[in-house]
Amino acid sequence: MTLIIFFTVLAIIALGASFVVVLPAAGRAALWFLAFSLFIFGLVVGSSVVVDENQVGIVHKQFFGKPLPTGQIIARDGEMGPQAEILGPGWHFGYYPFTYSVRVDQVVIVPPGQAGFVTARDGLPLPDNEMFAPAWDSAQDMLNPVTFLAKGGRRGPQTTILTPGTYRYNTALHEVTTIPALQVDAGTVAVIKSNSGLPWTSADGAADLVNGVPLVSRNHRGVWAEPLTPGGYYLNTRAYMPIIVKTTQRTYTYQMGSTGNTNAARAGKSIAPGGGSNDDWSVSVRSKDGFSFPVDVRVACAVEAKNAPYLVALLGNPDSVVQDEQEDEKLEVLEARVILPAVRAIFRNVAETMNALEFVNRRSEIEALATQRITAELARYRVTCDGVYVGNIHLDASDAGKKLIMTQTEREVAVNQQKLYDQQKQAEVSRAQFVRAQEEAEQQRHLAAAEYKVRIEGENAKSQIARAKGEAESQVIIGEGRAKAYRLLVEALGRDQVAQLELLRLVVDGKVQITPQVMVTTPNGSGTLDALAGTILRQSTPPAPAAK
Repeated sequence: MTLIIFFTVLAIIALGASFVVVLPAAGRAALWFLAFSLFIFGLVVGSSVVVDENQVGIVHKQFFGKPLPTGQIIARDGEMGPQAEILGPGWHFGYYPFTYSVRVDQVVIVPPGQAGFVTARDGLPLPDNEMFAPAWDSAQDMLNPVTFLAKGGRRGPQTTILTPGTYRYNTALHEVTTIPALQVDAGTVAVIKSNSGLPWTSADGAADLVNGVPLVSRNHRGVWAEPLTPGGYYLNTRAYMPIIVKTTQRTYTYQMGSTGNTNAARAGKSIAPGGGSNDDWSVSVRSKDGFSFPVDVRVACAVEAKNAPYLVALLGNPDSVVQDEQEDEKLEVLEARVILPAVRAIFRNVAETMNALEFVNRRSEIEALATQRITAELARYRVTCDGVYVGNIHLDASDAGKKLIMTQTEREVAVNQQKLYDQQKQAEVSRAQFVRAQEEAEQQRHLAAAEYKVRIEGENAKSQIARAKGEAESQVIIGEGRAKAYRLLVEALGRDQVAQLELLRLVVDGKVQITPQVMVTTPNGSGTLDALAGTILRQSTPPAPAAK
């Protein structure tokens, strides 16, 4: 506008000079041409718009057009107001200031890890019961103002988003804001609750129903039956609301704490404001014989990825935190509405069928039974139970329980003492039997030895008798032989000759001594007594050793 005024003033000055200054006709024509040229140049330059490469020009028509229809914001057919077409980078002419105003805005840049959320200020109204405009096949067509309005674009929030990049758009028609891209971490899935899309009908086929509401496929409105697995997604999280569900193992611990009589702490669980280690989180049960006592319980379970949409449709967000009415604590929805009520009910039902001491003594059985029942209960919610573990059973938490345990202890001591006495008695009996058995074995040994001795003596006697008989028979045979020999000698030599020969044989054998061994001579004639003394002396003297 300033340039137009400036060059118009110059043109007027040139025209005025042609009248004031006396010039030939040729000079006056030149001034007229100069004034006209300045005026035209001013109009051309003053109507130009320069748009840089990172900018966009928004044209607003102020005069010479029809007014916009009611409810319409962007001019489609040259009406006054914001125009649909935008100005790209470069020089643009013909936008006279007294007819148009051009606003230059910056293009939008969607950075990595972000998505562009688009809202349209003009277009057809949204369909009934729809929160978002139907999705476009191309984000460029959605941002093109002429295409958007010509193809029936809807005003309001758009389902289609812009992925990272640079976009030039009509800022009078569209508003672009950035939202974080969806990031699904490992150990979780994203269940999508779609606020945009087609409604599910019977013509779309059978679907898994949750309280009569179907789990739908993609591009339909409702809870998607297929969750998004870990990864990054450029998704309109306002139209497709993600509900993150943990698929890792969940452990819920209900136990007494480390201090006090009602001391409790839950591993991995937050304690309410003002709470501490004295809060009792154990499961309280009552036995058949009227004893009430707390039990430490731990439940391990998990939500499989394929079952997460069912749980979301049933409970909403199972990992969101709500105020539990009974505990007056903030708990996860899954724990507050499913896990904790099931654990309490099942353990109390089991305890009602047993006496207190029976409950304590059958801990492993109770653990197996509780696992079976809780597994079946959680299966109704499509939650997998990995195990139920019973910790300490605090029967001694009350005075009555302490007395019962003391009575049981004394009874066990008495029973053990009786068993000890019985075992000692049995040991004594066994020892006596052992000693008796030893004595009997010793007697049996002696008896066997005596029997063997008698048997040996008998055999020796038989042997001696046999040997005597043999010797006797031998002597008889020898005697008979000798007698026969003597008879033959006698017949041949005569009796006297045989006697002499036998005497000589005896002398030769040394059996008959013909020389005296002791000769005693005395002058007084006492030879008899001396001979007797010499014989006695010889017999008492040991013979001399033989010479080597």
